[in-house]
Amino acid sequence: MFAITGLIGSGKSFVSSVIREAGFDVLDADSLAHELYKKNALLREKIAEEFGADTIDENGINRKFISNLVFNNPQKLELLESLVYPVLTAEIEKRNPDFVEAAVLYKCPELEKKMKQIWLVNTDENLRIERIACRGKHTALPLQAIGKYTRIINNNGTKEQCKKQVLDLLKIPNIIQKSISLKKYTTFKIGGNAKFFAEPKDVDEIKALLAFCKEFEVPYFVLGKGSNVLFDDYNGLVIRICKGILQYALTNLHSLIQDAANNGLGGLEKLEGIPGTIGGAIFMNAGAHGQQMSDCVKSVTSITENGEIKMRTREECEFAYRSSIFKQLKEIILSAEFNFIPMPKETIDKNRKEVLAWRKAKQPLQYPNAGSVFKNPPSQSAGALIESCGLKGCAVGDAQVSELHANFIVNKGNATAQDVKALMEKIIQKVKEIHEVELEREICLG
Repeated sequence: MFAITGLIGSGKSFVSSVIREAGFDVLDADSLAHELYKKNALLREKIAEEFGADTIDENGINRKFISNLVFNNPQKLELLESLVYPVLTAEIEKRNPDFVEAAVLYKCPELEKKMKQIWLVNTDENLRIERIACRGKHTALPLQAIGKYTRIINNNGTKEQCKKQVLDLLKIPNIIQKSISLKKYTTFKIGGNAKFFAEPKDVDEIKALLAFCKEFEVPYFVLGKGSNVLFDDYNGLVIRICKGILQYALTNLHSLIQDAANNGLGGLEKLEGIPGTIGGAIFMNAGAHGQQMSDCVKSVTSITENGEIKMRTREECEFAYRSSIFKQLKEIILSAEFNFIPMPKETIDKNRKEVLAWRKAKQPLQYPNAGSVFKNPPSQSAGALIESCGLKGCAVGDAQVSELHANFIVNKGNATAQDVKALMEKIIQKVKEIHEVELEREICLG
């Protein structure tokens, strides 16, 4: 989020519109001040005490009265600021935005520390004073620049020039797209819009995206082929790993198992049929039929939130049931080394065929889904617990507990994320009520 403030004629509205179009939220500090004039009883009382009862009305303050009063008297303006700014600063700091200034911020050192840049947009001083005079019929105080910050003055500059300066300040990597539907990027075929979306093709682009997220406190979600995720609208950046140097991490699990089998190497063949990528499978330590990714991982190379490349041994990956250190730290997996188990190709292929036959018979592969919804509790089966509660076929909207496998929720057509979440909650409550077991979600919520 960015906060913005400015004098009349400073171009604040235009700067705000550019920032909003870029996908950021904007907190108008001046509008917030006027909310405080209306809602903060103590502030209203102090203003009335210093400037008279006529200053206050049912809408907050009498803007015309107080403008004519303070703009012709620097001492009165200083007094008003001394009353308002401490309260305004406290309210703004609750939201902790970066500040962009369309003109000048007077005498507010705490907010000044938050400033990124100060500017005057598309006008010169004489024109700005004329605009102020037309609105308030008072004499404008002189503009004052705050020392250590750059003040950009676009005397007769174009709006396009101003827009470029604003976007340069925001440092948005050019690969970022805005308001992208996530529906087609998940196996569930469910998804709202991502505020920001990017498909980096190399490590340098990933670093730029992570730096952007860090600079502006934008949350991010790393997406592969979307086989274990449920998206609603996502108010951040979705980084879809899909190209270039990252191709290995994106390679599907089937290809890894096939290549290993062709060389007489097993150990992960019972994971055949899991529709995720290698990176995603390592991230959540995918497993099935007594095998899991951590059985064969030797090392994993990833990129941290700070853009550092880090290689970890298997032990350092902190693998656990459907978990790893990458899940905790939100690192992006780039590549991995494996220690497979030598065995006859015939044995590997036999195991793979048996697993695929089981999946075809037991799992609802004909409908969009995200795989197993809940983790198995210790020594129990989540699917069996759900089925024993009579929940097979239970539905909310087009989200339905599979008739074939109770630990799958399927999309029968137009299910929404809200439908799935409501159904998940219903399952959790019913299993807890009957079995006194609290199911834990396996799929990731974006």
